[in-house]
Amino acid sequence: MNLQITKMHALGNSYIIIDDLESTLEEKYFELSVLLSDKNFGIGSDGILVLNKGKMAKYKMRIFNPDGSESEMCGNGIRMFAKYLFDKGLIDKEAEIEVGNRVVRTIIEDSMVSVNMGKVEILGEAEIEVGSKKFKGVKASIGNPHFIIFTEEKNRLKEYVLDYGMFIENHKEFPNRTNVEFAYVENKEKIKLYVWERGAGMTYACGSGACSTAYVANHYGFVDKKVEVKLPGGSLFIELKDEGVIMKGPVTYVLRGEVYI
Repeated sequence: MNLQITKMHALGNSYIIIDDLESTLEEKYFELSVLLSDKNFGIGSDGILVLNKGKMAKYKMRIFNPDGSESEMCGNGIRMFAKYLFDKGLIDKEAEIEVGNRVVRTIIEDSMVSVNMGKVEILGEAEIEVGSKKFKGVKASIGNPHFIIFTEEKNRLKEYVLDYGMFIENHKEFPNRTNVEFAYVENKEKIKLYVWERGAGMTYACGSGACSTAYVANHYGFVDKKVEVKLPGGSLFIELKDEGVIMKGPVTYVLRGEVYI
């Protein structure tokens, strides 16, 4: 099977986009995500984004992780997806796209794309134990689950994510697994963040993680309503409004081509 694909990234968070408007490949989404995401046997990415027809909006984005599991939301993914649809002439600069169980509004400004991610729900605090280490964090959802851990150890964020991310993701506290954020609040306008994404591992950027972390940090009085979230791949700009969490950042094309499956 020959398959047309497009690869894009948002601050190093990369996805492969596949057109499947008629859902003819649906039974292969698991297989395609595992294969194409692999850097040795495929192309290499943090997952695939699939274009389907929507029910709540004209177009729907589905997200599959490198382990084949399906995710409910991907903030960077929806920004790439919007740019992709706009460049194909399928949507206007302002559009609505279905993802998971919600419809999000996107705005294209050249290579910068903004998205209203909707509401964040704080689900409570929890303290979990991983080996000899205890972590206290906040459980939140923006369509997908997050466990956000604020720490004063600014220089250990990456170490914590790599050493503990997988174990926290799969902890019994989270029956459906979770994304894991280690955050350091630099000041009222800036957060440094590392993310372990459910089903993908540590990534260079995570849009839903940045939005959830900014919202929770504001809820506890750590930051203002406009926040720069500094991730390993660059910065996302978050604004908390009554109508939802607005995220803005760049998207970039990597390649277009045909793969043989």
